[in-house]
Amino acid sequence: MSPARPPQRVAAVDALRALALLPVVAVNWVGYPALPDAGPMSPPGSDEGLAAHALSWLLHALVAGKGIALLAFLFGYSQGLSQSRGVDALARRRRRLAKMLALGLLHGSLLYMGDILTLYAVAGSLLAIWAGHSMAKLRFRIRVLIAVELAVIAFMMVLASLPLAGEPSVPLTAPAPWAEWTLRNAGHFAATTIAFVTLGVPVPLLLMTAGLMAARLRLFSHPRWEPALRRWSRRWLWPAVALNIAFTSLLWPGLRDGDSFVTGRYAIFYLYPTMLLLSAAVPALVLRMRRDPRLLEALAPLGRHTLTLYLFSSVLSFALFSGAGLSWQPGTLVTAGLALAYWIGGLRLARALGPRRLPLERWLSR
Repeated sequence: MSPARPPQRVAAVDALRALALLPVVAVNWVGYPALPDAGPMSPPGSDEGLAAHALSWLLHALVAGKGIALLAFLFGYSQGLSQSRGVDALARRRRRLAKMLALGLLHGSLLYMGDILTLYAVAGSLLAIWAGHSMAKLRFRIRVLIAVELAVIAFMMVLASLPLAGEPSVPLTAPAPWAEWTLRNAGHFAATTIAFVTLGVPVPLLLMTAGLMAARLRLFSHPRWEPALRRWSRRWLWPAVALNIAFTSLLWPGLRDGDSFVTGRYAIFYLYPTMLLLSAAVPALVLRMRRDPRLLEALAPLGRHTLTLYLFSSVLSFALFSGAGLSWQPGTLVTAGLALAYWIGGLRLARALGPRRLPLERWLSR
C-alpha cells in the first residue's frame, strides 16, 4: 500500500485565502479598542474627522466578517480537496486540528482574546466526523445547521434584550503590568470561547460544510460550473452589496456612537448579509482570476502562509495596542492603513519565499 500523499494545492483557493487575510487583520486591529466587551469593530473616535467616519462605515458594511466567513468556507473546501484525491486523511486531519486547537488556545490566552483558530478547530473536528457522508446527507446537515442557527438567533435576541449587570470590563488597551493584562485577556478569552463553542459553532460549520460540498463538485476548477457561477454572480452581487450597505446604514447612528444595544444587534446579524455577499463575490473573483492569471500569481503565494501572518499580526497588535505593550490608539485611518501595509508586506514576503514554507505551516502540515 502506497503512503498517503498530501493534496495538491489549488491556486484559486490560496488566492482567496490571501484576500481573506486582509479583512481579518484590518478588523482585528481597528476593533482592538472595543475589547473585551464590544466588537467586532470599534466606533470612530469623537475627535476623528469625516474621513475616519466614512472609513469606519465602509469597514462595518463591506469588510467586517468577510474574512472569517471566507476562511471557514475555504477550510471546508480544502478538506474536500484532500478527500477527493484519495487521501486517507481522518487521522491526519485530527492531528492538524489538535495542533490548530493548541495554537488557538495559546494565541487566545497570551495574545488576542478574539482568536478564531479555536472555534475553527472545534467546528473542523465536527466536520471531520461527517466528511465522508454523501451529498444528500450533507444537504440534510446544512438544513439542520440552519434550523439550529435560527434557534440560536432567537436565544441571542432574548439575551440581548436583558438588562446588563455589573460594571464594564477594563479595556485591554488600558496600561497594565504584563501578568495582570495576560490574566484578564485569558479570562475574557475563556468566557468568549465557551460562548462561541456553545452558540457560535453552527455558522462556521455551515460554511465549512458548504465548502466541502463545493470542493466535491470541483466548483472552482471544473469548466462546467463557469456559466452557472457567472449567472449567479451577475444576479446577486449588487443586490448583496446593497443589502450589506442597507444593514450597516440602518444601524450606523448607534454603531457610530457605540450604543451597546445597536452594536449587539450588529454582532448577532452581521454575518448573514456577509454570507450572501460572499456567495456572489467569490465566484466573481474566481472567474476574474481565470481571465487574469497575473492576479492569481500575485495573490496565491500569500495564501500558503496565512497562519503565520495571522498569528504574527496578533503579536504586532499586542505590542502596539495592548495595555501590556505601547497602549497606542492611533485612530481608524492610521490603524486601517497599518493593516493594509502589513498585508502588502505579506504579499512581498510570500513572493520572496517562493516554494518555501514558514515554520508554522511546515509544522502544521506534518
